[in-house]
Amino acid sequence: MFIVDLVVALAFGLIIVWLISIVFSTRGPWGSLLWFFLVVSLFAWAGGVWLVPFGPRWWGIGWLPIIFMGFLVSMLLTAASPRIPRKRRNSQEETIAEVESKVVIDTIFWVMIICLLFFGIFHYNW
Repeated sequence: MFIVDLVVALAFGLIIVWLISIVFSTRGPWGSLLWFFLVVSLFAWAGGVWLVPFGPRWWGIGWLPIIFMGFLVSMLLTAASPRIPRKRRNSQEETIAEVESKVVIDTIFWVMIICLLFFGIFHYNW
């Protein structure tokens, strides 16, 4: 079940991120479709296996919780994504506050990825 759940979450994560990027013209909060895809897929996987399965079952897994979690997380991340400013600043130098905020966001990102992997794998050992 582990492999099937993960493959289904990755497949639906790819579809959801592709649709969101076309409809809203965004690459996610990190500016990269790869990281956006990774986060959406891991949330879909972890949330999908921890939610009570509902809806039709194919290959022994409930697909609707995975789709629901992937869609919910992708919409929340899209709403939190920075919009491209119409005017660029002339100065390319970053302030200390901008650098510190990037470090904090990167740290939160990696902690979130590790927690999602832990929760997904922990479900199968529960």
